[in-house]
Amino acid sequence: MTIILQVSNIGVSYQNRNFSLINGQTVVSYLIGRLKRDLECKVIITTSDRLEDDIFERIAVREQVEIFRGNFEDVLERICGAVRHDGCENFIRVFANYPLIDLQHMKELYREHIEGNFDYSYNEHQQGVLWGIGCEIFSTDFIQRLDQEKLDLVQRETISFYVRQNAATFKINKKCVCDKRPGYKLYLETEKDLEVIQELVENLQEINDKNISDYLASHKILSKYNLDAPSKEVGIEKLFLHPAKIQNLLNQQAYDISYPISVEMTLTNTCNLNCVYCSDNELRTRQGRNAELSLDVIKRLFDDLAANGTSGVVLEGGGEPSLYTKFEQVVSYAKEKGLALGIITNGTVRLEDKLLRAFEWIRVSLDASTAEEYLELKGVDCFERVLSNIAHYAQYCQTVGIGYVVTNKNISQIESLVMRLREIGAAYIQLRPVVDCEELYPRGVDLSFLKFYQNSHFGVIVDGMKENAQPGNGGLSCIANSITSIISGDGSVYLCGRLNIYDWLKPIGNINEKIFHEIWNGNERLKQLEMVHDGEFCRHNCPQCRISKFNQLLERLENTKSKNFI
Repeated sequence: MTIILQVSNIGVSYQNRNFSLINGQTVVSYLIGRLKRDLECKVIITTSDRLEDDIFERIAVREQVEIFRGNFEDVLERICGAVRHDGCENFIRVFANYPLIDLQHMKELYREHIEGNFDYSYNEHQQGVLWGIGCEIFSTDFIQRLDQEKLDLVQRETISFYVRQNAATFKINKKCVCDKRPGYKLYLETEKDLEVIQELVENLQEINDKNISDYLASHKILSKYNLDAPSKEVGIEKLFLHPAKIQNLLNQQAYDISYPISVEMTLTNTCNLNCVYCSDNELRTRQGRNAELSLDVIKRLFDDLAANGTSGVVLEGGGEPSLYTKFEQVVSYAKEKGLALGIITNGTVRLEDKLLRAFEWIRVSLDASTAEEYLELKGVDCFERVLSNIAHYAQYCQTVGIGYVVTNKNISQIESLVMRLREIGAAYIQLRPVVDCEELYPRGVDLSFLKFYQNSHFGVIVDGMKENAQPGNGGLSCIANSITSIISGDGSVYLCGRLNIYDWLKPIGNINEKIFHEIWNGNERLKQLEMVHDGEFCRHNCPQCRISKFNQLLERLENTKSKNFI
């Protein structure tokens, strides 16, 4: 039995995890010891040829195991090199941050794999599984065949997901090892994970799924942490960073003259995709599909915003912001003025490293689980390119999120996509149903099960997918107009991103004609605020409003005894 132990110090979420101590041993050494003692197997460490991974050479010598090093970016190449050198017919792949892997399950799966002559075998992750006990097994012939296929770097890195997405093509053994016990997390990502693992090892004579579950169930404090908590709604906490603005709103200053917290702006209406459900198509038709703001107007806007207290700018569509002719100058000037930057992009453009570092967050509008779905819904064949770019973005930007517009055409393989996104470094995926496109609306779809895949570094947000969810703000007074403002590619300024779709509703001004200060404090804004604040318009015309969470938060704060944010 040959085991490929995949390990690297590069890009791991918890930098000391490989050398944290379990029973006086490093995590890597502890796992190697368990494998060699209980399985009588051959262990081969695979790692990169970069300087950061030199230390594994010394570990291999000390633990008397082999090591194979190769290209950091090409996981498949490293694995093929290791098994080619070993000459084994089948091998088990194990990750170093899985120190509590269940060896009994591994032996059973290996036996089934050999008897069935499978290409690939793995433990199925279903609700209730203990995360971190599973493994996967490949035939060497199969992995070498994959190496000959024309796979991109993302596919060669996330081999398992590629295989599972193309399951009909290969001979696969999927084995469920779970029951109805809670889905405890047993792999090492954080220092808190280490504390849990250390306690389990110190107090259990055997390491298997049953005694781990029993122990955690009887230690409530430990299990409370270990069960992955629901991820926070993205962005809600940000409102608390602006107590003065909140205080103005709580004081019921409906016509708050203080500048918005952030401004969302379309640099250009130019787009390289053709999404069938795009809500901006009509707007681009009215304004011109090649409309874009001049750099001078953008700089004047940034000067004004920075001087009057706006914290950040979101670059978004309209069109694809990265296609703006002077995109780099825009990013550079915003940072020069001290404005935080976010970007909503389709992810088709491989942004330079220095640009990626300038963004506080990046959200990629993906909206498809397969290349076929992407081509059908967006009109362009570049699904794998976008996934490769997401992995690249995640290397330089801490928060790379995925926006996913759910239709009845893109839900067939969404679970596999979620697993793949988590693997390549995405911070979250936010799923919302399509609006303004009745024929594509995903009726009766429940995606709440996807929350099972969230952990401390990856969130799954499905609140907007509730069937028959209340549109708009449920009668609450909307504060969107006070915390943000929307600027279109032709310079038009709107109270919010929903109001710009109505051709009968004029913008409150245009930054090509007036400075933002004049527009923000002008009569047209006050007139439209009266319409919005009566609640009727928003209640009937804002399906799945993303500002609703802010409105609900403010309502709760209004009803508290204290309005003190100390």
